[in-house]
Amino acid sequence: MPLTLNPNKVLTPLGIGLALSLLGDATLYAVLPSPEIAMQAGLSMAMVGFLLGINRLVRLLFNGMAGWIYDRLPRRPLMLISLAIGTVSTAFYAFGSGPFLLTTGRVLWGLAWSGLWIGANSMTLDISNDINRGRINGRLQMWFFIGVALSSFLGGLFTDLFTYRGGLWISSLLSFVGFLVWLRFLPETRPEKPRQFVAANDSLQHKNHFPWKLTLACSFPFFINRVIFTGILGATTILWLSQFVSDGSLAFNRFAIPLATMSGTFIAIRVLVSIISVPQIGLLSDWINRRWLILVLLFFICGAGGLVLLAVQNIWISVIGVILSAIAGGSVPALIPTIIGDRIPQHQRGRSLGYIFTVGDLGSAIGPPIALSLVGIISLPNLFLGCGMLLALTGLYTTIFAWQEHKQQV
Repeated sequence: MPLTLNPNKVLTPLGIGLALSLLGDATLYAVLPSPEIAMQAGLSMAMVGFLLGINRLVRLLFNGMAGWIYDRLPRRPLMLISLAIGTVSTAFYAFGSGPFLLTTGRVLWGLAWSGLWIGANSMTLDISNDINRGRINGRLQMWFFIGVALSSFLGGLFTDLFTYRGGLWISSLLSFVGFLVWLRFLPETRPEKPRQFVAANDSLQHKNHFPWKLTLACSFPFFINRVIFTGILGATTILWLSQFVSDGSLAFNRFAIPLATMSGTFIAIRVLVSIISVPQIGLLSDWINRRWLILVLLFFICGAGGLVLLAVQNIWISVIGVILSAIAGGSVPALIPTIIGDRIPQHQRGRSLGYIFTVGDLGSAIGPPIALSLVGIISLPNLFLGCGMLLALTGLYTTIFAWQEHKQQV
């Protein structure tokens, strides 16, 4: 690998491949909960819920392994293998019917995404430095959110145009196109080091001095972020909107917008806000060189503040809460890997990211059942206020590390 590598030559093909890889997964989330589609796939509705969550559960096993491998081997071939597995998983959805084949496909996708996401973050850290690490990590998150938005839209569109299985075959073909893009344009980013140097570091540092303290310190805010923003808010969007509707639609002047359409619209708004804000937050963290301080502000102002506004029984005030919470929900996952890149040696970053993402996947998995269990006990505004208090406490937690960061720079 050359000593300097243009980030655009990595991020552009990397982002395209990630976006295309998400098509099969996004299609299942978009259409499989429909009873008619579930019947075509040979599934009961109970089995649909299991399938949509099993890929996150298997990542609890695969993330650590993927991080360990990325610390030892070149990135490019591992990324190609991961995307190939992801393409095969989408093909399983297309031709498979019944629980066994579709579960196999979901397990393969869990394995593929562990490799894709840990590898993408590792490559991003490879091509960044102390001056631009926040901005470049923000751009990776931006590509991810673009992929989520486009794949969700195209997954539903392809199903309408080409039927359930036909749409998945199209998604599988496009995922293979992403593989070809990487095969042609994705460079290797792992710095070349003599094998003896890596082995020496493994024996002296990797076994006895792995940075557990920093890894665990970053895992907690990452976990809370995923529980609340990915899990709880993701599962309650339509319930939140239902507070403001009558007769199943939301009235704006002379127009009545159906509830389901409004739910999808607000999810899209959150994604759009994240796409715009995440690179700017990363750039700000580079400018002031205070990653933990930015996290404090995100948790207090955008996180806790946004959830408090979300609990207000006025849709326009709540929309401001949606925007603030989207800034926090998208930016925290960009800053945590940036801190890892700042503080942890290159040969230990993959393993550290693997553990952090495992904790995050656990948060994403438990968030929806927590939310849907609590809404039967407490009101939705009180649930949001409780989440806001938890985010404020997480902000207090991050102030400890922000103060340590300040003392190190003085």
